[in-house]
Amino acid sequence: MRLKVLLMALAFMSLTAVQVFAQHFELGLESGMNFSYFVGSDANNLSSNSISSSRLGFVGGGFLCLNFGPNFGIRPEVLYEQKGAQVSGTSINYEADYIEVPVLLKFSLGLPGLNPSVLIGPSFDWATLSSLPSNSGVVNSADVGAVAGLEFDLGPLKLNGRYELGLDNVTNNKNLQNGVFTVLMGYSFI
Repeated sequence: MRLKVLLMALAFMSLTAVQVFAQHFELGLESGMNFSYFVGSDANNLSSNSISSSRLGFVGGGFLCLNFGPNFGIRPEVLYEQKGAQVSGTSINYEADYIEVPVLLKFSLGLPGLNPSVLIGPSFDWATLSSLPSNSGVVNSADVGAVAGLEFDLGPLKLNGRYELGLDNVTNNKNLQNGVFTVLMGYSFI
């Protein structure tokens, strides 16, 4: 837990320091959907002879992109995300909602038109709401993940798709991590 707090503090201090050197910035809102599921050795053992399938959930929040030239930026975000899984062939749902703070590096490929960019970096998650079957344990209060994706810029409109892999267990008694495919559409006001 101390390592998570230290990593988060370093990320925020770095953002504060580099903000001075940013050539311009973008500020906006984004929303979309998550397709989340569980990975890990216990993912296929959630219910006898069944595999977990994805949960469709909402994701939305805001972003700030600090641009350091035409091809590089740092993009912190604050998002509300619905994650979890559903067990195939049953009515068992694992629901865990998070406040997530991804701190992504943005590398533009410099192509005209759609202006594609690669997004990569860590995410820091805090559980807010959860609904798990009684034998599943308690949702851990925090998670750290790794995020990678692509973004297309159409002027102020942003469209991105990404994958996030949770690095910590979702619950305290099972080897389950979040795996999340996310599609977001955003609009930059500044």
